[in-house]
Amino acid sequence: VYFTQEEIADYRSTLTADKQMMSRFNDLMLTNGVLKGDSKFYVSIAHTADDVQQTLDAFEAAVDDLKR
Repeated sequence: VYFTQEEIADYRSTLTADKQMMSRFNDLMLTNGVLKGDSKFYVSIAHTADDVQQTLDAFEAAVDDLKR
């Protein structure tokens, strides 16, 4: 997930992303029960279908909050 108006094509283009927006997104994810690293999501076989659904729900809630 990158918050930028630019196309992400390589590492350098990721540097155009809004770091403050990412920080706010991460905070909102945590508020919704999902601890996310600074830049990436990691899913493993240890995650259940319920874990994945919780992550998707938290993602949707965070994006909705960011739109306001």
